[in-house]
Amino acid sequence: MNLTQLKLFNELARELSFVKVAKLNHISQPAVSVHIKKLEHALGQQLLSRTSQTTQLTPEGLLILEDVKEILRLCENIKVRSNYHQGVVEGHVRVAAIHSVGMYELGDFLASFMKAFPNIRVHLEYRHSEEIYEDIQKEKIDVGIVAYPQKRPTIESLPFSEDQLVLITGNKHRLSHKKSISLSNIEEEPFIAFGEGIPTRVAIDNLLEKNGVSVDIRMTHNNIYTLKKAVEAEVGVAIVPSATVGEEVERGTLKRIKLNVEDTKRPISVIRLAGRKGSAPVNLFVERLLAFSRS
Repeated sequence: MNLTQLKLFNELARELSFVKVAKLNHISQPAVSVHIKKLEHALGQQLLSRTSQTTQLTPEGLLILEDVKEILRLCENIKVRSNYHQGVVEGHVRVAAIHSVGMYELGDFLASFMKAFPNIRVHLEYRHSEEIYEDIQKEKIDVGIVAYPQKRPTIESLPFSEDQLVLITGNKHRLSHKKSISLSNIEEEPFIAFGEGIPTRVAIDNLLEKNGVSVDIRMTHNNIYTLKKAVEAEVGVAIVPSATVGEEVERGTLKRIKLNVEDTKRPISVIRLAGRKGSAPVNLFVERLLAFSRS
């Protein structure tokens, strides 16, 4: 057996697709099959159950999976430590963040990190919160960044930052001249909301319910950019994280209004798999990210 075979097996355990793994490694699907058959021959065990429709790990495949992951992690760290001794840090970090954080709060950090460590490749994707938790569990990503972190036994949550929920309006709205308001001011107001199930939407719904306020939801959308555009077009008002509207407020296309109510803080956390040692580049990324949030 060799590292290529172990790497492909680990990716197949994650993707459960020979086609996807072939594309990820820029080789043909038959080539992936040959590597796996050689690994199975070397171990004397069938590791994957394959049909025309599905690919699944066999009990024997599940049994060795954690050891394979540990071998690959140790090999990666050997390479990283060797390069670090020569003054070079290199490797890969896979990150997924919710839109409202990834688009508005990570830019400065990523620019400084990638300048300081040009040989570390950071792959950033935007995902919904639940997808990020799933991808962490499946080890499709190394680091996730979410709002209103959930307590899960297999997930470690590290406080990153805290934002504030605010009301935003268009320039022509009757409340646009206000600096602050109580929630009762938007009773039955046309409202633009995040999609149902999104943690920030849940928090906003709870905030409105707690204060006995009902709004007239005219539109929902999962993307903060689209939501802001609807408010600019005077479709309705919205409650959003303050950091997401800085540019629009500065340009004068949106008005940002403080809410005179408790519980408007929005906690943001870095999450990763609990009890698992990350690679050196991943650990360095998390360490610098948390330090950046405190600076």
